[in-house]
Amino acid sequence: MDTPRTLTLTIALGLALVAGVARADGPGGGYGGQEIGAIRYINRAQNLVVLTDGAEFRATDPRMLGNLKEGDLVKVDFTNDGSRSVINSIGPADADSITGASPISEPGPHFHG
Repeated sequence: MDTPRTLTLTIALGLALVAGVARADGPGGGYGGQEIGAIRYINRAQNLVVLTDGAEFRATDPRMLGNLKEGDLVKVDFTNDGSRSVINSIGPADADSITGASPISEPGPHFHG
């Protein structure tokens, strides 16, 4: 083979390899996770739950939202397909489930400016 054909073949095989790896992850390269927050809004007609931080989740089964109401603190297990987050499970959460800042203050004076 001559150099231009070898180069063309090498580039084509390289692109096929890269495309194959990208497609193996599935469409959109989704991800999953868990989020804890209070429900700000529920739209039962659209199976939609919006938390106070603005995160939107959709249920595949309307029965998942049956006992929930606005203001409830919930833990949402979800997957995201690249365009929207779909609820795997949703249920009550307690304040101990929330990670981050502790409600207990550190001793000593605090100055806020």
